[in-house]
This record gives sequence, C-alpha cells and structure tokens, in this order.
Amino acid sequence: MIDVLRATSSIVAALAAGASFVKPASSIEQALSMKSQNIVVAGERNSVKPPGFDLGNSPAEFAEQNLKGKGVVLTTTNGTAAIEKLNCQTLLAASFLNLTATLEYLKKCDHIHVVCAGSNGKFSLEDFLLAGYIASLDPDPKDAAAVAKRYAQSVSDILNEIKKSFHACHLKKLGFERDIAFSAQKDIYNFVAVLKNGVFVKINI
Repeated sequence: MIDVLRATSSIVAALAAGASFVKPASSIEQALSMKSQNIVVAGERNSVKPPGFDLGNSPAEFAEQNLKGKGVVLTTTNGTAAIEKLNCQTLLAASFLNLTATLEYLKKCDHIHVVCAGSNGKFSLEDFLLAGYIASLDPDPKDAAAVAKRYAQSVSDILNEIKKSFHACHLKKLGFERDIAFSAQKDIYNFVAVLKNGVFVKINI
C-alpha cells in the first residue's frame, strides 16, 4: 500500500517515533471515539487536521513526537480509505523512508500486489514513482509495472521529481512543504510497517 503524501509516510514515521501501533480509522467520528490518555488521534480531511485531533497527517510532525507507549489512530482522505478496502494476506505501508527494508521483506513474498492510494481517485505521480522501485523486484514486469520500473530508473532526484506532482503543489500551498521534503527521504528507517490484527506494527529488518 502506497500513499507517499502522506499516510504511509506518516504511519512509518509514527512507528519510528515509538508508537506501539498505528490503527487506520475509516471516519473522523471513529477516530475520536478511541481518543484516550494513551491513544493519539491523528489525520486529515482535505489535507487539514480536523477539530479535536491531537496531530495531523504530517510525517515530519510525527518524527518530532515521543510516542513511546502510545498508540496512534489515523484517518485520512485517501490512504486509510484505501487500506480499508484491501483484503490480502499481508499488508505493508510502503514509503521512501523505509524503502530498502520494505524491498527486503517483499523479496520473501511469492505474489506482490502494489496499490497506490492516489489523490481523490486520481493518479499520483509520487505513488507511481515508489511503485516503480517495488516493481524493480520483478526481472520481467508487465504493462503498468514495466512502465513504473522504467520511470523509477529514470529519476535521479526523488525530491525534485515529487515536487512536480499535483498533490505536492497542493500541500505546498497549504504550508506543508516540509512534509514533501521529509517524505522524499530514502532509507532513514530500517523496519517495515505491517498490518497485524487491524493495526500497523513495526518489524525490524
């Protein structure tokens, strides 16, 4: 599952900041109903933090937190909505932040399906770019995977490429430019974010 800007990057950053888990929530109401002393409620609607939430959907903001001993409930416009629709044996939250660890984990899998969250039902350049790195695991990819792989191979600067995307331009206008830069960092974490019993947890590689 890929939502570079910003849900899967936020999930990874929250776990790196010590969160014991990150639980995707389908609605603002569901997320707020789980708020407690040890549960941090985070997320966005149309890129903006809803009233009553502790944090937004900002991986840079998550990285600054001390979340040790706390769980995070996250609801977002695109990422968590896409996660809710998936039915698979193993689900990873993929990001550039933990790309190599994710690729190492996926090498052990027989079948890989890459799902890009996109933005409000539309294609997202940044998600497709990350999908291309994952497609590189296949020596003979077909169709969309082959195009994604060639695209990723052609990009020398991840941040500059992501900055061209529609969603990055949207986030910049709203003042979230540092999230773009943060999410474009490659391999600053060496673990995978795996969905187990309805929550994402950290598994070291």
